[in-house]
Amino acid sequence: MIVSEWYQRRVRVVRAFVGTFDGRITVLDVTASNNLEYQKSFDIKGNRNRATRKITSIEQLPTSTNILITSNDSRIRLYNVDQMDIICKYKGLLNVTSQIKASFSHDGNIIISGDEKNFCYFWETETHYKIFNHSSNKGPLKRQLRRDKNDCYYRFRSHESRVTCATFAPEALSDNEALVKEIFVTSDAKGNIKCFLNIRNRVQTP
Repeated sequence: MIVSEWYQRRVRVVRAFVGTFDGRITVLDVTASNNLEYQKSFDIKGNRNRATRKITSIEQLPTSTNILITSNDSRIRLYNVDQMDIICKYKGLLNVTSQIKASFSHDGNIIISGDEKNFCYFWETETHYKIFNHSSNKGPLKRQLRRDKNDCYYRFRSHESRVTCATFAPEALSDNEALVKEIFVTSDAKGNIKCFLNIRNRVQTP
């Protein structure tokens, strides 16, 4: 069963990414003569390398051809569409039964999503590789943040029921060298809609 889709314009074709109920992505090219040409299929793998649950959304990164895939195993994954390799997995939200969609800010630096515990979540798209110290009963230890997994997020409770949609406005109110001011909108399962103003520091690339 097809439950989500995204279309990406290429030089000579339109590439379609089709998500299914059982966690599979099928890639098709729509030719100039309106024919469908099969390219490849792959499963979004969950824990223990099992096929994951329903694909709830597919969206393209504004600054590249990479795609963001949201699924009902409470994970968001960024994929390289040419090699179909996973770039990063984003964790923290709860999305088991809802048709929740993660999406990007206008510059592609921030990912936003609702969840089933009434929160709105934010992640930085690029996970910066870090090693930092923390203490334990065995003395100082080093923890290493991986580029392909991101469980560092900011969240706040935006509604009194599950947040079914959270999305940024297409354009920022202002975007200068230091600060970015942007509007994002959230809605819940009871039909309530809220608008927020987000002011953040510009994400600096290392």
